[in-house]
Amino acid sequence: MKTKNVLLKLLAIILLAIPVLVQSCKKTPSNRVVEQAKQYGVFVTIADEISGDSYYTLSTDDLMQDTVLSPVGSGIEPDNITFWADIYSAFYNGAFYYTQEGNIISKQRIVNGRYKEQANIVVGDGWDLGMMKTVFNENGLNFLSWMTYYNASENVIEKTLYVLDTARLSVKSSNKIKIPFPKFPIYNSEGVEVAKEDVPITPSSFAIRDGKVFMGYYYDWATKLDTAYMLVCDYPALNNVKLLKDSRLGHVSGAWYASSSSFTDENGDYYFTTVNKNEKYGILRIKKGATEIDPTYAYDLSSIDLKGNDQWGYASSDYHAYLKNGVAFIGSHIID
Repeated sequence: MKTKNVLLKLLAIILLAIPVLVQSCKKTPSNRVVEQAKQYGVFVTIADEISGDSYYTLSTDDLMQDTVLSPVGSGIEPDNITFWADIYSAFYNGAFYYTQEGNIISKQRIVNGRYKEQANIVVGDGWDLGMMKTVFNENGLNFLSWMTYYNASENVIEKTLYVLDTARLSVKSSNKIKIPFPKFPIYNSEGVEVAKEDVPITPSSFAIRDGKVFMGYYYDWATKLDTAYMLVCDYPALNNVKLLKDSRLGHVSGAWYASSSSFTDENGDYYFTTVNKNEKYGILRIKKGATEIDPTYAYDLSSIDLKGNDQWGYASSDYHAYLKNGVAFIGSHIID
């Protein structure tokens, strides 16, 4: 694909390297040869001052070699319902789980080059469900909701962890993760202290392994604290909450999107990224079987000009995915 230098208002080029069975397609449905399902889906959002926004889902079998993916003749074009798929979606076994309409989760597949709904379910009774961080495991789709609530009797902030049966598309459970309220004040962008009942929690990384939940987070929409916070608790009971802190490389990176700023490698070691006040990145690790941040590991990425969706005031790059052999996607770059 020949790129242009006139991308003056690039909203995002999002590489979401999560295994997904996506069929590539032609623009014209007639006389079309359907190729084999691909291994990876790549969301691309492009815009300039003249043409406006364009959204595509590209597909490929190999992310380990340099290549050019083009939407011309093979891109899957999301419709006006799914164009925010890069933010509110998750993939598993060829199905696409999507939420934007308040408390409804839609299960979709690619049919004739378009997203087609297979089923949907109303989850919870509030409008702002917002499927945030997601993990698929033997229990189904685990995801953190958008809304948080302050529990004054316990002085904790509660965020709901939903478990969804993906085959039946039913809610198996919805339980509260109880996050200790900070012992320091939280201020908004105007310098006014935020009331306890109004303090939001933004999860940036999320994993479930070894019978534990790991959730990296920060307070408010964007934090000025150069400390990484990671909550650990039992799974699925969500008891025995433990709060980890690390100030070596900044706060946890990432926004509230359904994707994650973390990944787990073949050894079961869990990695999550950080970003400091100077917008320099780093990687921290929790080793397999451990519930503490590894004090011997702190990988400084300050030499890499890694940029993400930070124009809205969030905590920069998201969309991390582990491939294999020590290789992981961390972020995207504008080359031309």
